[in-house]
Amino acid sequence: MKTKKNDKILFDLEAGYDQIAEKFSQTRNFFWRDFEFLERYVFERDYVLDFGCGNGRLAKFLESKNIKYFGVDVSQKLINIAQKRYPREKFSKINRQDSLAFNDNFFNKIFSIAVFHHFPPTIASFWAKELKRVLKCGGTMIITVWNLKQGGYFIPDKKSNRKVFYIPFKDNQGNVFKRYHHVYSLEELSKIFFDCGFGIKEKFIHNEKNLILIVQKRR
Repeated sequence: MKTKKNDKILFDLEAGYDQIAEKFSQTRNFFWRDFEFLERYVFERDYVLDFGCGNGRLAKFLESKNIKYFGVDVSQKLINIAQKRYPREKFSKINRQDSLAFNDNFFNKIFSIAVFHHFPPTIASFWAKELKRVLKCGGTMIITVWNLKQGGYFIPDKKSNRKVFYIPFKDNQGNVFKRYHHVYSLEELSKIFFDCGFGIKEKFIHNEKNLILIVQKRR
């Protein structure tokens, strides 16, 4: 997984989200109404990991649940925003290609909302294996990625066979960060997680905009 190309993708991702953190957080003050159905996967006393937590808005969404929440992200500036907003929750920065600072079989549930489309398949496979390590046997992981070919997202040519696009985001100073996006299909994403030892519980397209994958750690 550690190649110069992957290193650059991850370095740019971290630096870019640090650059746009303030504006990015301002545009994400509320949880997506489209995803309210995800609440049914969380139960009392669950240990929940929010992988790619951003400004922590999933913590707000789950605050009525009696759970232990942990949020991780590559952007230190987004982690700082999240910790300020939700001081009772636990947030930490993760390094780009290191293991997570959690014991094996630690979490009951893992959420990864709009994260994996920032990874090419090799990086996605690395993180799928690492997330499997920290998930309990029988635990559930919920992954969402943008449906870039059908969901109305800004890409220049939806009919092309290209797998990679760089989608721009402008910060408060007018600087533009072009974010790496891999165009996944449900089949490609499912295969990555299946090959890493997950069972596929559900997979579907939600409101045309998002691919939803629900997987379970096999015993």
